[in-house]
Amino acid sequence: MLVGAAPPTHTTKDGDGTVNMFRDPSAALGAFRNPIPAEGGERNVIRGDGYYGWDMGLEKRWKMPYAENHSLQFRWEVFNVPNSTRFNVTSNPPEIDLATSFGNYTGLLTSPRVMQFALRYEF
Repeated sequence: MLVGAAPPTHTTKDGDGTVNMFRDPSAALGAFRNPIPAEGGERNVIRGDGYYGWDMGLEKRWKMPYAENHSLQFRWEVFNVPNSTRFNVTSNPPEIDLATSFGNYTGLLTSPRVMQFALRYEF
């Protein structure tokens, strides 16, 4: 349960390679406490970085010189063009009694960059 102002989120990489949603996890941990049983409280007070995706495609078709109804098509599609990394806020373990893992991300919202090519002959 939040006991003060919601700590600001800012994705940082720790020295051991883990990625945390808070600049100072110990200070952020101090802004929460365990709720008393049957106590009402706030929900969804922590916001993540959001989602960002950019996909692109390129296509070219050539008519075959020997028959007008024959053609060759080439396609190139790229998913997550800038290869951006967005972390999943719901993968963050919500246990505030585990100070060592509070705020650590364990999953991604985005996939790494993927490219696919296609060559199609139509007749």
